[in-house]
Amino acid sequence: MSNATKRNLRSSTKQRPLAVPTPNNPSTTSYSLNISPDPTPPAPKDVITIIPRANPLSKDAPNTRASVSGGHLYNALAASLIFAQHEAGSAVCIDPDGWVITCAHCFGETEEEYITSTKTRWLLFYDGRAVQVECRVWDAKRDLALLKIIAIESDGTGATSDHNNGAPFPFVPLCPRMPELNTPIICIGQPGREDLESTTGRKTDYDLVEVSRGAYRGMIPGTDPCDNSEIGTLKHDAWTYWGHSGAPLLQALGGSLVGLHSSWDDRAGMRHGVPLVAIEMFLREHGEVIGCQFVRQREFTVLVGLEEEGRERGLVQCLVARPSKVIQTPDEKGSVDVIVISSDSSDDGDEEIR
Repeated sequence: MSNATKRNLRSSTKQRPLAVPTPNNPSTTSYSLNISPDPTPPAPKDVITIIPRANPLSKDAPNTRASVSGGHLYNALAASLIFAQHEAGSAVCIDPDGWVITCAHCFGETEEEYITSTKTRWLLFYDGRAVQVECRVWDAKRDLALLKIIAIESDGTGATSDHNNGAPFPFVPLCPRMPELNTPIICIGQPGREDLESTTGRKTDYDLVEVSRGAYRGMIPGTDPCDNSEIGTLKHDAWTYWGHSGAPLLQALGGSLVGLHSSWDDRAGMRHGVPLVAIEMFLREHGEVIGCQFVRQREFTVLVGLEEEGRERGLVQCLVARPSKVIQTPDEKGSVDVIVISSDSSDDGDEEIR
Protein backbone atom coordinates (compact mmCIF):
# COMPACT_ATOMS: atom_id res chain seq x y z
CA MET A 1 0.00 0.00 0.00
CA SER A 2 1.44 3.37 -0.97
CA ASN A 3 2.47 5.75 1.80
CA ALA A 4 0.44 8.40 0.00
CA THR A 5 -2.77 6.61 0.80
CA LYS A 6 -4.25 6.67 4.26
CA ARG A 7 -7.41 4.91 5.31
CA ASN A 8 -9.85 6.87 7.43
CA LEU A 9 -13.02 5.27 8.70
CA ARG A 10 -15.37 5.10 11.61
CA SER A 11 -16.85 1.79 12.63
CA SER A 12 -20.15 1.25 14.38
CA THR A 13 -18.36 -0.25 17.35
CA LYS A 14 -15.45 2.08 17.98
CA GLN A 15 -15.30 5.84 17.61
CA ARG A 16 -12.31 8.14 17.34
CA PRO A 17 -11.99 11.71 16.09
CA LEU A 18 -10.85 12.50 12.58
CA ALA A 19 -11.47 15.18 9.96
CA VAL A 20 -13.66 14.37 7.00
CA PRO A 21 -15.12 16.15 3.98
CA THR A 22 -18.63 17.60 4.08
CA PRO A 23 -21.46 17.34 1.54
CA ASN A 24 -20.46 20.76 0.21
CA ASN A 25 -16.82 19.71 -0.17
CA PRO A 26 -16.90 16.12 -1.40
CA SER A 27 -13.89 15.83 -2.28
CA THR A 28 0.76 -9.82 4.60
CA THR A 29 1.56 -13.28 6.03
CA SER A 30 -1.18 -14.45 8.33
CA TYR A 31 -3.32 -17.10 9.85
CA SER A 32 -7.00 -17.79 10.30
CA LEU A 33 -8.44 -19.13 13.47
CA ASN A 34 -11.60 -20.55 14.90
CA ILE A 35 -13.48 -18.30 17.28
CA SER A 36 -16.04 -19.59 19.75
CA PRO A 37 -17.81 -16.40 20.85
CA ASP A 38 -20.51 -16.15 23.46
CA PRO A 39 -23.22 -14.13 21.65
CA THR A 40 -26.84 -13.74 22.61
CA PRO A 41 -28.46 -17.16 22.05
CA PRO A 42 -29.52 -17.08 18.39
CA ALA A 43 -32.65 -18.32 16.74
CA PRO A 44 -32.34 -21.46 14.59
CA LYS A 45 -30.38 -20.79 11.44
CA ASP A 46 -33.28 -20.19 9.06
CA VAL A 47 -36.05 -19.22 11.48
CA ILE A 48 -37.10 -15.58 11.82
CA THR A 49 -38.42 -14.65 15.23
CA ILE A 50 -41.19 -12.05 15.50
CA ILE A 51 -40.71 -9.38 18.16
CA PRO A 52 -43.03 -6.55 19.24
CA ARG A 53 -42.68 -3.28 17.40
CA ALA A 54 -40.59 -0.85 19.42
CA ASN A 55 -40.09 2.05 17.02
CA PRO A 56 -42.46 4.02 14.77
CA LEU A 57 -41.83 4.18 11.06
CA SER A 58 -39.32 6.82 10.08
CA LYS A 59 -40.95 10.18 9.43
CA ASP A 60 -38.27 10.76 6.80
CA ALA A 61 -39.30 7.77 4.67
CA PRO A 62 -41.43 9.72 2.13
CA ASN A 63 -38.67 12.27 1.56
CA THR A 64 -36.06 9.55 1.29
CA ARG A 65 -38.13 7.68 -1.28
CA ALA A 66 -38.62 10.90 -3.22
CA SER A 67 -34.83 11.22 -3.56
CA VAL A 68 -34.69 8.28 -6.00
CA SER A 69 -36.58 7.59 -9.20
CA GLY A 70 -37.20 4.40 -11.13
CA GLY A 71 -38.22 0.96 -9.95
CA HIS A 72 -34.67 -0.37 -9.74
CA LEU A 73 -33.57 2.45 -7.44
CA TYR A 74 -36.69 2.11 -5.30
CA ASN A 75 -35.73 -1.53 -4.90
CA ALA A 76 -32.15 -0.58 -4.02
CA LEU A 77 -33.41 1.82 -1.37
CA ALA A 78 -35.74 -0.84 0.03
CA ALA A 79 -32.83 -3.31 0.27
CA SER A 80 -30.49 -0.90 2.07
CA LEU A 81 -30.17 -0.93 5.86
CA ILE A 82 -28.55 1.14 8.58
CA PHE A 83 -27.26 0.15 12.00
CA ALA A 84 -29.61 1.15 14.81
CA GLN A 85 -26.88 1.09 17.45
CA HIS A 86 -24.10 3.66 17.69
CA GLU A 87 -25.75 5.84 15.03
CA ALA A 88 -23.34 4.49 12.43
CA GLY A 89 -22.84 1.78 9.87
CA SER A 90 -24.74 0.72 6.75
CA ALA A 91 -25.47 -2.54 4.94
CA VAL A 92 -27.40 -4.07 2.06
CA CYS A 93 -29.49 -7.20 1.55
CA ILE A 94 -28.27 -9.37 -1.34
CA ASP A 95 -30.63 -12.34 -1.11
CA PRO A 96 -34.41 -12.72 -0.64
CA ASP A 97 -33.84 -15.06 2.32
CA GLY A 98 -32.31 -12.22 4.33
CA TRP A 99 -28.56 -12.44 3.70
CA VAL A 100 -26.90 -9.08 4.22
CA ILE A 101 -23.36 -7.81 3.66
CA THR A 102 -21.50 -4.92 5.26
CA CYS A 103 -17.90 -3.97 6.02
CA ALA A 104 -16.09 -6.11 8.57
CA HIS A 105 -14.98 -3.06 10.53
CA CYS A 106 -18.63 -2.30 11.33
CA PHE A 107 -18.42 -5.31 13.67
CA GLY A 108 -14.88 -4.62 14.84
CA GLU A 109 -11.84 -2.88 13.41
CA THR A 110 -9.55 -5.53 14.88
CA GLU A 111 -9.85 -9.23 15.49
CA GLU A 112 -9.78 -8.67 19.24
CA GLU A 113 -12.55 -6.10 19.01
CA TYR A 114 -14.67 -8.45 16.93
CA ILE A 115 -14.13 -11.40 19.25
CA THR A 116 -15.16 -9.44 22.32
CA SER A 117 -18.20 -7.76 20.73
CA THR A 118 -21.71 -9.13 20.39
CA LYS A 119 -22.37 -10.81 17.06
CA THR A 120 -25.93 -9.51 16.78
CA ARG A 121 -27.06 -6.02 15.80
CA TRP A 122 -30.34 -4.26 15.14
CA LEU A 123 -30.62 -2.79 11.66
CA LEU A 124 -33.30 -0.55 10.16
CA PHE A 125 -34.75 -0.36 6.69
CA TYR A 126 -35.27 3.17 5.38
CA ASP A 127 -38.94 3.11 6.42
CA GLY A 128 -38.06 2.34 10.04
CA ARG A 129 -38.72 -1.42 10.10
CA ALA A 130 -36.26 -3.12 12.41
CA VAL A 131 -34.53 -6.45 11.88
CA GLN A 132 -31.99 -8.26 13.99
CA VAL A 133 -28.99 -9.70 12.19
CA GLU A 134 -26.23 -12.02 13.28
CA CYS A 135 -22.72 -11.99 11.85
CA ARG A 136 -21.93 -15.37 10.30
CA VAL A 137 -18.61 -14.54 8.58
CA TRP A 138 -16.09 -11.81 9.42
CA ASP A 139 -13.20 -11.22 7.00
CA ALA A 140 -10.83 -8.41 7.97
CA LYS A 141 -8.64 -8.75 4.88
CA ARG A 142 -11.47 -8.22 2.42
CA ASP A 143 -13.22 -5.93 4.94
CA LEU A 144 -16.47 -7.84 4.51
CA ALA A 145 -18.97 -9.38 6.90
CA LEU A 146 -21.85 -11.70 6.04
CA LEU A 147 -24.97 -11.26 8.16
CA LYS A 148 -28.24 -13.19 8.43
CA ILE A 149 -31.56 -11.66 9.43
CA ILE A 150 -32.75 -13.72 12.41
CA ALA A 151 -35.59 -11.54 13.76
CA ILE A 152 -37.99 -8.89 12.52
CA GLU A 153 -40.30 -6.61 14.42
CA SER A 154 -44.07 -6.98 14.31
CA ASP A 155 -46.73 -4.30 14.57
CA GLY A 156 -47.88 -5.58 17.96
CA THR A 157 -51.38 -6.43 16.73
CA GLY A 158 -50.81 -10.16 16.42
CA ALA A 159 -50.90 -9.99 12.66
CA THR A 160 -48.30 -12.16 11.00
CA SER A 161 -45.47 -10.56 9.10
CA ASP A 162 -45.21 -10.91 5.33
CA HIS A 163 -41.66 -12.14 5.82
CA ASN A 164 -42.79 -14.67 8.41
CA ASN A 165 -45.17 -16.01 5.76
CA GLY A 166 -42.30 -16.60 3.40
CA ALA A 167 -42.34 -13.34 1.45
CA PRO A 168 -38.85 -12.42 0.27
CA PHE A 169 -36.82 -9.56 1.64
CA PRO A 170 -36.00 -6.78 -0.83
CA PHE A 171 -32.50 -7.33 -2.21
CA VAL A 172 -30.14 -6.00 -4.84
CA PRO A 173 -28.47 -8.16 -7.51
CA LEU A 174 -24.72 -8.13 -7.91
CA CYS A 175 -23.51 -6.43 -11.07
CA PRO A 176 -22.49 -9.08 -13.65
CA ARG A 177 -19.11 -7.42 -14.28
CA MET A 178 -16.90 -4.55 -13.20
CA PRO A 179 -18.35 -1.20 -14.30
CA GLU A 180 -16.71 1.00 -16.89
CA LEU A 181 -14.64 3.92 -15.64
CA ASN A 182 -16.82 6.94 -14.73
CA THR A 183 -20.00 4.85 -14.61
CA PRO A 184 -22.62 6.84 -12.63
CA ILE A 185 -23.35 5.32 -9.23
CA ILE A 186 -25.47 6.03 -6.18
CA CYS A 187 -24.62 5.40 -2.54
CA ILE A 188 -27.34 4.72 0.05
CA GLY A 189 -26.42 4.82 3.70
CA GLN A 190 -26.34 6.45 7.10
CA PRO A 191 -23.94 9.40 7.38
CA GLY A 192 -23.81 9.26 11.17
CA ARG A 193 -25.18 11.75 13.66
CA GLU A 194 -21.92 12.77 15.35
CA ASP A 195 -20.25 15.86 13.87
CA LEU A 196 -16.59 14.85 13.79
CA GLU A 197 -15.45 18.43 13.29
CA SER A 198 -17.19 19.64 16.44
CA THR A 199 -15.45 19.75 19.82
CA THR A 200 -18.73 20.10 21.72
CA GLY A 201 -20.48 16.86 20.76
CA ARG A 202 -22.72 18.62 18.27
CA LYS A 203 -24.97 16.43 16.10
CA THR A 204 -25.16 16.72 12.33
CA ASP A 205 -28.35 17.68 10.54
CA TYR A 206 -28.03 14.94 7.94
CA ASP A 207 -31.01 12.70 7.30
CA LEU A 208 -30.86 9.28 8.88
CA VAL A 209 -30.59 7.79 5.39
CA GLU A 210 -28.90 9.79 2.63
CA VAL A 211 -28.82 9.02 -1.08
CA SER A 212 -25.79 10.51 -2.83
CA ARG A 213 -24.60 10.38 -6.42
CA GLY A 214 -21.20 10.13 -8.01
CA ALA A 215 -19.16 7.93 -10.32
CA TYR A 216 -16.97 4.85 -10.24
CA ARG A 217 -13.37 6.09 -10.54
CA GLY A 218 -11.58 2.83 -11.10
CA MET A 219 -9.28 0.77 -8.89
CA ILE A 220 -6.06 1.60 -7.06
CA PRO A 221 -3.32 0.49 -9.50
CA GLY A 222 -1.02 -2.32 -8.46
CA THR A 223 -3.13 -3.58 -5.58
CA ASP A 224 -4.87 -6.84 -4.77
CA PRO A 225 -8.60 -6.04 -5.06
CA CYS A 226 -9.31 -8.70 -2.43
CA ASP A 227 -7.13 -6.93 0.16
CA ASN A 228 -9.08 -4.00 1.56
CA SER A 229 -7.60 -4.16 5.05
CA GLU A 230 -5.81 -0.81 4.76
CA ILE A 231 -8.10 1.05 2.38
CA GLY A 232 -10.78 0.07 -0.10
CA THR A 233 -9.27 -0.67 -3.49
CA LEU A 234 -12.30 0.65 -5.38
CA LYS A 235 -12.41 4.43 -5.95
CA HIS A 236 -15.56 6.54 -6.18
CA ASP A 237 -16.66 10.12 -5.55
CA ALA A 238 -20.21 9.80 -4.21
CA TRP A 239 -20.54 11.85 -1.01
CA THR A 240 -20.19 9.90 2.23
CA TYR A 241 -19.64 10.59 5.91
CA TRP A 242 -18.21 8.35 8.61
CA GLY A 243 -21.38 6.32 9.14
CA HIS A 244 -21.55 5.22 5.51
CA SER A 245 -19.20 2.26 6.05
CA GLY A 246 -20.85 -0.76 4.44
CA ALA A 247 -23.20 1.36 2.31
CA PRO A 248 -23.99 -0.14 -1.11
CA LEU A 249 -22.49 1.44 -4.21
CA LEU A 250 -24.94 0.78 -7.03
CA GLN A 251 -25.07 1.45 -10.73
CA ALA A 252 -27.40 4.39 -11.26
CA LEU A 253 -28.69 2.63 -14.36
CA GLY A 254 -30.04 -0.72 -13.23
CA GLY A 255 -29.40 -0.55 -9.49
CA SER A 256 -26.99 -3.51 -9.36
CA LEU A 257 -24.29 -3.68 -6.69
CA VAL A 258 -20.73 -2.74 -7.69
CA GLY A 259 -19.19 -2.43 -4.22
CA LEU A 260 -19.49 -1.25 -0.62
CA HIS A 261 -18.20 2.09 0.60
CA SER A 262 -15.53 1.58 3.24
CA SER A 263 -13.08 4.45 3.63
CA TRP A 264 -11.60 7.62 2.19
CA ASP A 265 -8.20 9.07 1.34
CA ASP A 266 -7.68 12.23 3.39
CA ARG A 267 -4.94 13.46 1.06
CA ALA A 268 -6.68 13.05 -2.28
CA GLY A 269 -10.23 13.41 -0.96
CA MET A 270 -11.20 10.25 -2.86
CA ARG A 271 -13.74 7.85 -1.44
CA HIS A 272 -12.89 4.16 -1.42
CA GLY A 273 -14.80 0.92 -1.23
CA VAL A 274 -14.69 -2.86 -1.32
CA PRO A 275 -14.94 -3.81 -5.01
CA LEU A 276 -17.30 -6.25 -6.62
CA VAL A 277 -14.60 -8.87 -7.22
CA ALA A 278 -13.84 -9.07 -3.49
CA ILE A 279 -17.54 -9.52 -2.76
CA GLU A 280 -17.81 -12.23 -5.43
CA MET A 281 -14.83 -14.16 -4.06
CA PHE A 282 -16.07 -13.73 -0.49
CA LEU A 283 -19.47 -15.21 -1.36
CA ARG A 284 -17.93 -17.99 -3.41
CA GLU A 285 -15.56 -18.94 -0.60
CA HIS A 286 -18.39 -19.07 1.93
CA GLY A 287 -21.10 -20.52 -0.26
CA GLU A 288 -21.66 -23.29 2.27
CA VAL A 289 -22.79 -20.70 4.80
CA ILE A 290 -25.33 -19.05 2.51
CA GLY A 291 -26.35 -22.22 0.73
CA CYS A 292 -25.32 -23.78 -2.54
CA GLN A 293 -28.41 -22.53 -4.37
CA PHE A 294 -27.36 -18.88 -4.02
CA VAL A 295 -23.84 -19.61 -5.19
CA ARG A 296 -25.06 -21.62 -8.19
CA GLN A 297 -27.25 -18.71 -9.22
CA ARG A 298 -24.17 -16.51 -9.45
CA GLU A 299 -21.97 -17.03 -12.49
CA PHE A 300 -19.22 -14.77 -11.15
CA THR A 301 -18.72 -13.23 -14.57
CA VAL A 302 -17.19 -10.21 -12.84
CA LEU A 303 -13.91 -12.11 -12.76
CA VAL A 304 -13.71 -11.97 -16.54
CA GLY A 305 -14.28 -8.22 -16.51
CA LEU A 306 -11.67 -7.69 -13.83
CA GLU A 307 -9.13 -9.77 -15.75
CA GLU A 308 -9.63 -7.57 -18.81
CA GLU A 309 -9.37 -4.41 -16.72
CA GLY A 310 -6.25 -5.74 -15.03
CA ARG A 311 -4.48 -6.28 -18.32
CA GLU A 312 -5.30 -2.71 -19.30
CA ARG A 313 -4.40 -1.05 -16.00
CA GLY A 314 -1.80 -3.33 -14.47
CA LEU A 315 -3.85 -4.40 -11.49
CA VAL A 316 -2.69 -7.29 -9.34
CA GLN A 317 -5.44 -9.87 -9.69
CA CYS A 318 -7.10 -12.10 -7.13
CA LEU A 319 -8.95 -14.52 -9.38
CA VAL A 320 -8.56 -17.56 -7.12
CA ALA A 321 -9.81 -17.76 -3.55
CA ARG A 322 -6.85 -17.31 -1.25
CA PRO A 323 -5.78 -20.30 0.87
CA SER A 324 -7.03 -20.09 4.42
CA LYS A 325 -7.50 -22.21 7.49
CA VAL A 326 -11.18 -21.62 8.17
CA ILE A 327 -13.02 -23.69 10.76
CA GLN A 328 -16.78 -23.52 11.23
CA THR A 329 -18.40 -24.00 14.59
CA PRO A 330 -20.73 -27.02 14.75
CA ASP A 331 -24.35 -26.48 13.78
CA GLU A 332 -26.05 -27.93 16.84
CA LYS A 333 -29.57 -27.36 18.13
CA GLY A 334 -30.14 -24.08 16.37
CA SER A 335 -26.62 -22.74 16.80
CA VAL A 336 -25.15 -20.80 13.92
CA ASP A 337 -21.86 -20.83 12.11
CA VAL A 338 -19.63 -17.93 13.12
CA ILE A 339 -16.48 -17.72 11.04
CA VAL A 340 -13.61 -15.35 11.71
CA ILE A 341 -10.89 -14.69 9.18
CA SER A 342 -7.94 -12.69 10.43
CA SER A 343 -6.57 -9.90 8.21
CA ASP A 344 -3.27 -11.77 8.24
CA SER A 345 -4.71 -15.04 6.88
CA SER A 346 -2.12 -17.47 5.56
CA ASP A 347 -1.38 -17.27 1.87
CA ASP A 348 0.80 -20.37 1.79
CA GLY A 349 0.09 -22.31 -1.36
CA ASP A 350 0.02 -25.71 0.33
CA GLU A 351 -3.19 -25.05 2.23
CA GLU A 352 -6.56 -26.22 1.01
CA ILE A 353 -8.43 -23.68 -1.09
CA ARG A 354 -12.00 -23.40 0.11
